[in-house]
Amino acid sequence: MQRFEFDYDYENDDLFLYDKDCKSSGSVEIGDVVLDFDKRKGLVGIEITDATSFIRLLIPQNQFRITKKALSNLSACKVESRTRDNFLFIKIILLMSKNLEIPVNLSIPRIGRSSPALSAH
Repeated sequence: MQRFEFDYDYENDDLFLYDKDCKSSGSVEIGDVVLDFDKRKGLVGIEITDATSFIRLLIPQNQFRITKKALSNLSACKVESRTRDNFLFIKIILLMSKNLEIPVNLSIPRIGRSSPALSAH
């Protein structure tokens, strides 16, 4: 997993995770998530709007308490992305105070190649 930098906007509840050594060449917005990619289509940034509500939907219920205060006390984050077929799988580990690790997993469709089902026509 790669360590990403982060910024959290408490007032707007926006969480931005990014690789400080890479530059975005383009973005894709999918609902509350904006993904930034470099020239080689590598993931270099993730912006999550309405972050507390969005992250709550993706983690096991009652296992972690995600609040704006908790996100403002984030100490580090790690991100790993992989592609398979027409999906981009993103694993995010949010490191909170007291060494608490919160896993957040995203599966996002990507149109990188045509579907075999479509070519059967």
